[in-house]
Amino acid sequence: MDGVKLVCSIIQLYWLALWRAGCASQFWANQFARYKITKPAFAGWDFSVRSRIYSIRCELCSRAHLVYRVDKALDCFYTRRAIPPLTSFLKMPRFQPLSLRTSPAEIAALDRFDWTEQIVFQLYGARIGVRTNSAAALRALVHVFPPNWQESFSTRVDWLYSLEVAKPTRSGRQPFHSLYSNAERLMRSRDLEQLVDAFERDMQLALAQTARRKVFVHAGVVGWRGRAIVIPGRTHSGKSTLVRELVRAGATYYSDEYAVLDAKGRVHPFARPLALRDEHKINQKLSFQELGGVIGKRALPVGAILVTKYRAGAKWRPKPLTPGIGALALLANTVTARTHQVQVLETLACVTAQATILKSARDEARVLAPQLLAQLAET
Repeated sequence: MDGVKLVCSIIQLYWLALWRAGCASQFWANQFARYKITKPAFAGWDFSVRSRIYSIRCELCSRAHLVYRVDKALDCFYTRRAIPPLTSFLKMPRFQPLSLRTSPAEIAALDRFDWTEQIVFQLYGARIGVRTNSAAALRALVHVFPPNWQESFSTRVDWLYSLEVAKPTRSGRQPFHSLYSNAERLMRSRDLEQLVDAFERDMQLALAQTARRKVFVHAGVVGWRGRAIVIPGRTHSGKSTLVRELVRAGATYYSDEYAVLDAKGRVHPFARPLALRDEHKINQKLSFQELGGVIGKRALPVGAILVTKYRAGAKWRPKPLTPGIGALALLANTVTARTHQVQVLETLACVTAQATILKSARDEARVLAPQLLAQLAET
């Protein structure tokens, strides 16, 4: 029995070391994310390192859980208690299940699935939960998390995504995988990359709907001489192309999809990789290294709002708009315009009161970008 006791002690120490190593890796990932990288050549480097550290943490915690199962079995043997069946240890939960703040009854059916991997991240006061039955799938989902996300250890979330990865069939055909947003099935596909893309789009929208004290507006954003230029517009309206050319002309990149506004009228960075459509109208992501330029790190007051659309052969003849008309242009692209009316109107009024609002059709973005920055530098 002394030998069994010694083995139990060694396994307990090994399990504790693995678990602490996993927690320490996440700590240093968060410390590294707070480090300010100003050189364009290293833009986006912090996110790739955080993703790598997180994958190491997943591996460490997974091994720690396996050792934990063995330790429990040996403990039962050492204390001469009845050893439960092996299946009970294999089904032992690795963590407390996630739950929604307002759980619909329909989600109880999904809770019965064998979810082996999960993570909760928080950003702008919103908590988003992700669970799946595949460690590789979880790493793919973490890779498309929004910038500046932080891990949360709470099990109560505002939005819950569930990705069920089906097992290979005996016939060799690729099975269907399913992605759920809360209790609703968002997509069913054989291609895991399609599910990851669908998750990224819907997750950003869920974040915009559940963020606290922040207003998300569909807009491209760049920084120029200490102030932000906001270009409102829906997806595929051409704002990403204009943002790319403005950054290449010397502006600071903030976002190509959402302008995140606070109550003081400042815009916060939401610098994800640019999504540009090719000649086949397929989205292609442009990495930070390919984009070049500088990535914005701090909130900026809004200096200009551009209400513009692409029209072949059009000349840039900007017409100034009143703050009221400018607020309506932003309101038409605000995610929570109907659900948080008072907060949205107060925030947009603060933004438009301090900004120059211009409206005009435009031609090619590469022609307009340097001309626009020169014009705004004079005002």
